[in-house]
Amino acid sequence: MSAILGFDFGGTKLAAGIVDSDSGAVLASMRAPTPAGGAEAGMERMIELGQMLCAKHPEPISAVGVSFGGPVESDGRTVRLSMHIPGWESFPLAARCEQTFGVPARIANDADAAALAEYRFGAGHGCTHMLYMTVSTGIGGGVIINGSLHRGEHAWAGEVGHMILKPDGPACACGGNGCLESLSSGLSIARDARAQIPASLRDRDPATITARDVVTAAQAGDADARRIWEHAVGWLGIGISSACNLINPGIVVLGGGLTGAGEFLFAPLRDIMAYRVLGKAVQLKSAALGDVVGIIGGAALCIDR
Repeated sequence: MSAILGFDFGGTKLAAGIVDSDSGAVLASMRAPTPAGGAEAGMERMIELGQMLCAKHPEPISAVGVSFGGPVESDGRTVRLSMHIPGWESFPLAARCEQTFGVPARIANDADAAALAEYRFGAGHGCTHMLYMTVSTGIGGGVIINGSLHRGEHAWAGEVGHMILKPDGPACACGGNGCLESLSSGLSIARDARAQIPASLRDRDPATITARDVVTAAQAGDADARRIWEHAVGWLGIGISSACNLINPGIVVLGGGLTGAGEFLFAPLRDIMAYRVLGKAVQLKSAALGDVVGIIGGAALCIDR
């Protein structure tokens, strides 16, 4: 066994943990809100968390692995940018970790790190080819091929949320139109519900309606909410099926906030996949690692290397 320090940089929270490289178990962890002040403030706070954990751990760490909430360069060492926090442009995050902790470091975006974590230690354990998707505020993904994380020529592989399914569809945050994320994400469900307010939510301020509200209303029998939900799930099923027909995974692992809907989400997705995926049926599973997936994913990057 060796201990790896895993970092999870998010837009609203920072998390750090000591991870057992053999089992993926998080031996100790700490969390803190993402501080104001940009990249340097976040870096300094995360270093503090890491140093406190290392001081308490009886054995030295062998590496630092980082899950970062934004695009990362193909070198696995440099952040391209953060969509939420200024100052991360071309930030040498791996080098900073190495300078501080004196061990090798590697970084990846959060969806790639989560995919590797679920493949090694979670719902995808034991498979060879896997598609991981997170469906929450937005939609992201990661791809495992032949047991390794596939990042592509410029490290953009796995951006399933930006598959274009409906070219004349809603505007997407990426600047395009009709991406899967603009049709099936939590933000898109809330957007549709605010434009066509379901009957049971008409006493609410439209600005406060969330995807979770739509799910609850739909499950309670609100026909308007159910129509919005089924529209989003239908497009999600088409997106998953299209990705499966491209990469032919043995399993699709679905994480993110919308998976809290359980079989209200998974049952229709399985029906769509059974109809649209070519060849042998692909398993669809819920992600297993919960809110420590970023910490474990960071560590898994170092194991994978």
